[in-house]
Amino acid sequence: MTLLNEVNNVYKFKKPLFLLCGSETGFRKMNRTKLSPKLVSSTFRMSSSCLSSKKAISPVVASVLLIVLAILAALGFQTWYQSFSSSTLSHVDTQSSSGSFSVEGLSGGTLFVKGNAKIQSVSINGNDCFVSGLTNNSLNVLPMSDCANEGKNEIVVVTDGRIYSKTEYVNSYVYENPCPDGYVVVPGNAELGTHNFCVMKYEAKNVGGVATSQAASLPWASITWNAAKVECESLGSGFHLMTEEERLTIAHNVEFVASNWNSSVVGTGFLYSGHNDNSPSSRLAADTDDGNGYSGTGDSLSSCDGSYNNFVAGDDTTSGRACAGQRRTLNLSNGEVLWDFAGNVWEWVDAWVYANESLGSPYRYHGGDQQWMSYHSNDGTGKVASLVPTLKLPSNGWNANQGMGRYYDGYDILGAYNNVNEYPDFCTGYCASKGVFRSGGRWSTGAYAGAFALSLDDGPSASGTNNGFRCSFAR
Repeated sequence: MTLLNEVNNVYKFKKPLFLLCGSETGFRKMNRTKLSPKLVSSTFRMSSSCLSSKKAISPVVASVLLIVLAILAALGFQTWYQSFSSSTLSHVDTQSSSGSFSVEGLSGGTLFVKGNAKIQSVSINGNDCFVSGLTNNSLNVLPMSDCANEGKNEIVVVTDGRIYSKTEYVNSYVYENPCPDGYVVVPGNAELGTHNFCVMKYEAKNVGGVATSQAASLPWASITWNAAKVECESLGSGFHLMTEEERLTIAHNVEFVASNWNSSVVGTGFLYSGHNDNSPSSRLAADTDDGNGYSGTGDSLSSCDGSYNNFVAGDDTTSGRACAGQRRTLNLSNGEVLWDFAGNVWEWVDAWVYANESLGSPYRYHGGDQQWMSYHSNDGTGKVASLVPTLKLPSNGWNANQGMGRYYDGYDILGAYNNVNEYPDFCTGYCASKGVFRSGGRWSTGAYAGAFALSLDDGPSASGTNNGFRCSFAR
């Protein structure tokens, strides 16, 4: 009983704490005071000795002992955690004023920050918001999703420089939208080296000769890659044709948003891939109502139009890619919505390779004739693009079966088709041209279309009603 007497003396229980083996008497009422790990450990050893005694313990006493020991362990951990939290938050307050990183405000579930840093984590009111990425000295926008609450919020931002920021902001704080009209914020991706940027919500439209992001009218098509670059850059400083890194940032963002999957569960079913079943056999205008994502397609979650170009008949059902999969809207993790990122018209991307470089380029498959390829495992093409090391593939082994699209390495630009790969001497003037990037697919691409669909089979001077573009903006 020496240990129990010591405990009573040190922790000053209102009533004596005692333990008798073989009796239903156990721990009596005690204060919720600080319990050291040494006490918990010693109590475990003492109770173990009692339990191994030759004198039997009744089931009731044994149950009480187990419950009390669990309470002791919980109280001990709680005491340690409170001390740890207090120390940590105190450190946060001390560090919040150092460095160039700052928290500018919180509005509508979006956190605005400034400063060059690599965000490791953001928490609000003690909840991890699962946000990370690179920031710069411009205004950066971090999506908080459902992490923030109305009223005041306690924000803790951890960066790679160990700069912490802890303060309170009112969620109704008003901050100027950093994007031009018709553009939406896309969260950056540290792996791809992108900061937050703005991109056209809709495919570019020709409004009086100006590339404009709006729902009305058909996408600006029959435009070359060269001309699309000029149109975007002519909008002013910071405007440019969407880059390959920006395209991939969007694709990798939308693939992990549950509302973009027909099952509403990431990885189950397929990702919506836009207007691509050739019904109607033309490009479409968008809709100002983001809830009307099937606008103009003749398909929906409840009815189908009977067309399944580049699909199989079984796909033209209310649970199939040629019907339910024709939704034209994709949601970003910050709640913003993009129209026709997959399907409708191909979109020029500011990236290219020389045809002659393709002969030994990591963008080539190097096996058989160069045509459409599956991402990851084969989904019907006979060729697998995962053998192309430079490509940033969809996650988790997903391919066209999950609505991601396919990859076309662009043998057409070589002029001599696959013979060029087998016999380089056949490569004459064509090998000096560029193979430029197009993404998403068009209205008739079918199962080949998707957020990751990519084609290199056109040169920079090619045009056609199936080629459009989308501009980006970054300060």
